[in-house]
Amino acid sequence: MRKILISLLAMQAGMTLAIAAGFFIYRGKGAGLATLYGGGIALLVSLLLAFRFVRANRPGAGAMDLYLGALERFLFVGVAFAVGIAVLKLAPMALLAGFAGAELAYFITISLTREGADAEEAGNR
Repeated sequence: MRKILISLLAMQAGMTLAIAAGFFIYRGKGAGLATLYGGGIALLVSLLLAFRFVRANRPGAGAMDLYLGALERFLFVGVAFAVGIAVLKLAPMALLAGFAGAELAYFITISLTREGADAEEAGNR
């Protein structure tokens, strides 16, 4: 589990840095920082998901932990976006691009991890 989480966070960070570099070059320092902020939100959401997943797999825990985690992540993203746009005055498009890029990296990594696990399982049969 830890190995998957580390590779996931590395992939998300790499994607965020690549997008932030593009925004920094073409739109300036402010847009680059907004992209990093958006990617940081996605990284924290991934950590929250991993934390809740570990807690839900403990004896005596249940699906309620996962539901609370989903609510927690939803509220966190909403508040973080509001703070970034309204309070910190970050560029909304760059912030969204950073978040979306990191989330895309999440889905790619999870997809590749599942394919690898399926292939390994098929080889063990």
